[in-house]
This record gives sequence, C-alpha cells and structure tokens, in this order.
Amino acid sequence: MPKPEPEPVQTSTRLLDAALLVLGERGARDLTVRAVEDVARVPHGSIRHHFGDRRGLLVAVFDHLERLEAGPPPTDEPRERPTPPAADAPSDHQIDALTALIEHWLGPGRTVSLARYELFLLAARDPTLRAPLVRARERFVARAAALVGPERAPAVVAAIDGVVLDALIRGDMDHAALRHSVAYLLDN
Repeated sequence: MPKPEPEPVQTSTRLLDAALLVLGERGARDLTVRAVEDVARVPHGSIRHHFGDRRGLLVAVFDHLERLEAGPPPTDEPRERPTPPAADAPSDHQIDALTALIEHWLGPGRTVSLARYELFLLAARDPTLRAPLVRARERFVARAAALVGPERAPAVVAAIDGVVLDALIRGDMDHAALRHSVAYLLDN
C-alpha cells in the first residue's frame, strides 16, 4: 500500500516561517509584506488574507515563535521525576540540557534567535506588539519556573537572553564557557 502524501504546509505557516527567515537573515527593516510573500512563495495578497497586514503578521509571529522554541506546554500533571526545589543545586542533567538548548539557539537555530531579538526591538517601540511579546515571554518564564522555581525564573530567563545575545554578537559558542554560565545562573 503506498504511503499517503504528507499534508502540505498551510499557507499561514509558510508565511510565519518566511517572516522569521526574513527577520533572522535580513532584519526588521527588510520585513515587508512583499518580501515575506516572496520567500514563502505564495501569491501576493496572502498576508492580507491571513493576517490583515504587517502588524497582524508580526503579532502571529510571536505565538509561532513560541510554539517553535518552547516545546510542549507545562502541565499540572505529576512528573515521573519531580524537579528539585529551587534551593537545591542544579543537576548535571539540568545544566547539560539548558546548555544544549542554548547551543541549538546559537547553531542550527541561529536565524530564529536573531529573528527573536529583532521582534524584541520591534515590540519595545510598538505598544501593540508589546502585549503578545509579554504573553509569550510569561509562558516561557512559566516553563523555566519548573526548573528554577517561580521566584527566580524571570531573572534566569533574562540572564539567559543576555548570554545568548552576547554569544550571537561575539560569534562565539565555546561549550565550556556556556556550560559554566548556565551552571552559574542555575545555582545562584
């Protein structure tokens, strides 16, 4: 029996992926409706149909980015291995897992990471974009709270952003230095 054809990627998803690509490779200045539609290889007018305009596209990109980066949402269901209280020293597994995530953001996920920071700057200047960014950020902080506790999560997420941004700017990704930074952030 032949395998079924894979579902084609929806036009809206292609547009969102294309917007991240344009942001990450060319920056916010080059994020035009036409550029995104061209990269997505969809008919002109598709953004207007799916998102209304550029701002509507950007609002949708925040949620799309969160889905791409965050993985499954946190649940209230008990876990097989409970996370140690925030006062305990982080395990090597926790340090290695977060270091690997950061290395992904700096390596294969570099374009998406650059797009994320472009979105941060756009939201800092545009109050209508700030709300979706804050919502996405709060959900990310909630996930981090499972690792470091709710009191420390906002500061740890902000510090990780600093580590990632610094490495993107410097162009270095020294594993030992990243792991040391992660261990320090999780332990303090």
